[in-house]
Amino acid sequence: MRVVVLGSGTSAGVPTLGCDCDVCRSINPRNKRLRSSVYIEEAGLRMLVDCGPDFRTQAINHSIRDVDCVLLTHTHADHINGIDDLRAYNMMRNHPIDVYALPEALDELRRRFDYCFRPPPLGSMVPDLILHKLRDNDDIRGVGVQTIPIIHGEMEIIGFRFEKFAYLTDVSRIPELSYAMLEGLEVLMLNALRRRPHPLHMNLEQAVTSARRIGARRTWFTHICHDLDHDQINAQLPAEMQLAHDGLVFEI
Repeated sequence: MRVVVLGSGTSAGVPTLGCDCDVCRSINPRNKRLRSSVYIEEAGLRMLVDCGPDFRTQAINHSIRDVDCVLLTHTHADHINGIDDLRAYNMMRNHPIDVYALPEALDELRRRFDYCFRPPPLGSMVPDLILHKLRDNDDIRGVGVQTIPIIHGEMEIIGFRFEKFAYLTDVSRIPELSYAMLEGLEVLMLNALRRRPHPLHMNLEQAVTSARRIGARRTWFTHICHDLDHDQINAQLPAEMQLAHDGLVFEI
């Protein structure tokens, strides 16, 4: 399994518009954070987890030639507002793209991108998407995908486990039953927004505590805002727990 971190930033990205803080003005490329997403290749399947507003740039940056399916954690704008850009793959590769999500997320997708599910106007093209309801344990073209229930503020969303790798973003709390689903991981990706507490996301201290409990061999923190300088924070973290960065690639 090959994983590419397309974006490691929070909903506003880093640099954040209108901000003159040290991280936003940093020349360190690892302090430049597009909206959070990962691209996974496994057994010939090309999977995108979330499709935010930076997707076109991310796909160009990492030479993503095609996408077979998209898995959605939830439907906040920073996780789905790149959906329209998928139509380029429909046009160039001549196939629809499967989208997997919970039923309520699929309903929201139909409302917000309703034009994708109607015949397009003459001479135009809309994304060709096939929507699928995710099951607790799914098999997508031979790749096992386990949904992990997590809490985002007061909202129930999901993360994903792919054998020895799990991706959890926008987490404020991990339910007890979900910790049992995360045993035996090689690599964990978990959000760590900032140092200060936040009602919708784990801060760095909470993320480290949760990562220790999960006990993966390697943890990468993601969905990071401009409060955390990449090099400064990584120097303070355990070697097996580090801030991810855009363009990080690892294999499992």
